[in-house]
Amino acid sequence: MGINNLGYRQWRLEPKNNSGQWKTIASFGISVAWRSKWLQRIFIAAWIPVFVMGFILFMVEQSIQDIDSDDFPANIGRFAVSGFVYQRPEIRNLMELTQISKLANGVNDLFSNFLESGKEELGNVPSSKGVRQFMRSGIDFEVKDLQFISNMSDQQLRAALTFLNNKNLNTLRRSIQLNRRGPAVPRYKLSMEKMTYAQTVAKELLDYDLNNSEVIEFAELVDYLRPALWSEVLFLFLGLPQAFSVIILIGMIAPKLISRDMKNRSFLLYYSRPIAPSQYLLGKCAIVWTFLAGLTTMPALLLYIVGISLSPDISVLYVTWTLPIKIIIASMILCIPTTLFALMLSSLTRESRLASFGWFSIWILGQLGYELLTWMETEFRVTMNANDSANTFSKSLFEAEARQAGNWSWLSPMKTLENLQSSVFGIDREVGNIDVSFLVVGIVCIICLAILRRRITSPIRV
Repeated sequence: MGINNLGYRQWRLEPKNNSGQWKTIASFGISVAWRSKWLQRIFIAAWIPVFVMGFILFMVEQSIQDIDSDDFPANIGRFAVSGFVYQRPEIRNLMELTQISKLANGVNDLFSNFLESGKEELGNVPSSKGVRQFMRSGIDFEVKDLQFISNMSDQQLRAALTFLNNKNLNTLRRSIQLNRRGPAVPRYKLSMEKMTYAQTVAKELLDYDLNNSEVIEFAELVDYLRPALWSEVLFLFLGLPQAFSVIILIGMIAPKLISRDMKNRSFLLYYSRPIAPSQYLLGKCAIVWTFLAGLTTMPALLLYIVGISLSPDISVLYVTWTLPIKIIIASMILCIPTTLFALMLSSLTRESRLASFGWFSIWILGQLGYELLTWMETEFRVTMNANDSANTFSKSLFEAEARQAGNWSWLSPMKTLENLQSSVFGIDREVGNIDVSFLVVGIVCIICLAILRRRITSPIRV
C-alpha cells in the first residue's frame, strides 16, 4: 500500500524538554566573551585588591593578638584596629552614654529633672576620649556604666538622644566658626534605633568581662567586635574596587547577548529545538553570572580563606563562619538585579551600542539625580529658614540631615545596592530607608523579568 493511502495519523511521541539546555548556551557565550582582551585585563585588575585586603586582614588579626603590646612592630596594626573600632556608631554612642552615666548615682536621679523640665540639657557632661587619645590607648568600659545603659528606659533613651543631638549641633557650630571654608559634613544625627542598638551592645558586652575585673578592657572589646571588623574589610572590598569593575564588565557583556540574537535572527536556530524560553533566559543570565562570580564572589571567598590561613589564631574561624554565607548573599544582591536590567535593555533594541549606552547612562544619571535632588532639598530648607543668622551653619546642618535621611537615594543604583549589601553584612552604612531599597530592587526585577519574557517569546508567538 502506498504511503499516500495511509492518510494522516496521530503523532504519538512527546517532545522532551531537556532541563540542561541552558548550559550549552552559557558555555558558548562564555567562550566567545572571554576572547576579549579588555575583559581579561579587567579580571586581572579586579583580583589585585585580594592581596591588598588579605594583608589588611593579616594585620588586623595580628594586631588583635598583640593589642596590648607597646613594642614595635607588634603595635603597628593597633592604630588600624583602633580606627575600625572608633568609627563604629554603636561604640561612639556608648562612649557618649557612659560619660552621661558618670554624673549620677542612679538612672532616675539623672533624668528626673530633665524629663520634668523639658530642657534640652543634662548639665556639664564630661567629654569622651578624643580620636588621638583613643588611638594611643584604646578604650574600655566600666561594667557599672554598661549596666547603667542597660537599665535605661525608652523615655530616658529619648532624653539622652535629644541631648546628644544638641551637643553634636553645638560641636558643628563651633567647628564652622573656626573654619570659614566650612567643615566636612558630619554624620551627627542620631536616631532612636541607633540608641536602642547601642543599649543592646551594652547588654552583650557585659558577658565579655572574662577576668571579672569589672572593666571591659580594649582587648575584650576588640574580641567582641572581631566579626564586625572582618565584615568591614569584606564590605569595603565588595563596595569599592569590585563595584566599578562589575559595572564595566556587565556593560561589555550583557548588551550584546540578546540584541545580537535579534539582529542576526538567531532565535530561529534556538527555537528549532524544543527549548523553553526560561532555558534561553537562564543560559544568557548564566553567562553574566559566571563572570560576575569570578569578579566578586570567588575573590571575596578567597580573601576570607587567605585571612583565615594567615591568622595566628584559628579561633577566628569560630566567630566568622557566617561571613562566607553573607558574601554569597551580598553577591547575589549585586548580580541578579544588575544582570536582569542589562539583559532587559539588550532585549529592547537590535543595536548593542544603544543598550550599552543605556546601561552606563542609568548609573551616571541615577547618581547625578541623587546628588542634584539632595542639593535642591538642602537649598529649599535654607531658603525656608533664611532668617537664620548663621547661614553657613544652617546650610551645613540641612545638608547633613538631607544626606543622612537619603530621601532620594533610591534614584542611585549604586546607593541602593550598597544599602542592601551593608544590611547583609550588618554594617551601619545605609543611606535612607532600607525597606525602600528592597522594594525598589524587587520592583525592578519583576518589571525586567516581565519585559524579558515578552521579548524572548515574541519570535515564536503566532
